Amino acid sequence: MGAMNRSTTHTSAADQESAFETSLVLADQLCLALCASSRLVAAAYRPFRMGVTYPRYLVLLALWEQRGSSMSQLCARLSLNYGTVSPLVKRLVAAGLVDSDPGGADKREVVLRSAAASRAVEGQVGCMIETVVVDVGLSPQDLTRLRDQVNDLARRLAETTRLRTGRIPGSTHENLWPQDGIGVRGPVLEEFVNVTEL
Repeated sequence: MGAMNRSTTHTSAADQESAFETSLVLADQLCLALCASSRLVAAAYRPFRMGVTYPRYLVLLALWEQRGSSMSQLCARLSLNYGTVSPLVKRLVAAGLVDSDPGGADKREVVLRSAAASRAVEGQVGCMIETVVVDVGLSPQDLTRLRDQVNDLARRLAETTRLRTGRIPGSTHENLWPQDGIGVRGPVLEEFVNVTEL
């Protein structure tokens, strides 16, 4: 997504929305800033050595908050497809951090819960987040405002994609980056995977 540079032409307040020009300069690209920031969040967390990779950490966050999730519910909360989330869950189950039990409302789906062993990781997370927030130097208000703006951007992009393609980004069978051969991961999560592995 290209950033928009303000034109130097003087315009009225009513014309301000049209007083921006698309920039093709790499440093002006919002998509690059978002991708780099996402990668650097994972890098900032890495020294705390939680024993899980960043993508698995996101799965644990979801399961700590909402116990008894189905795979489809977990995929929806993470905005990722089944092919991306399934190997993350399998590795967490193998590590004893997630329990996978049959017997949900839909008998074909298992119920995923954070295991007791994951509590040791959960206990470290609050300290990790607080430390990184302090190091970054943004106030809680600024961070909340930034998060809400990014979430609003994500909703707008999802709606734009749905209108143009008829598909919901991150849905079970969606493939946003077919040329990569990596399904819905896209460049951001793929960068996490390159650095930390699943």
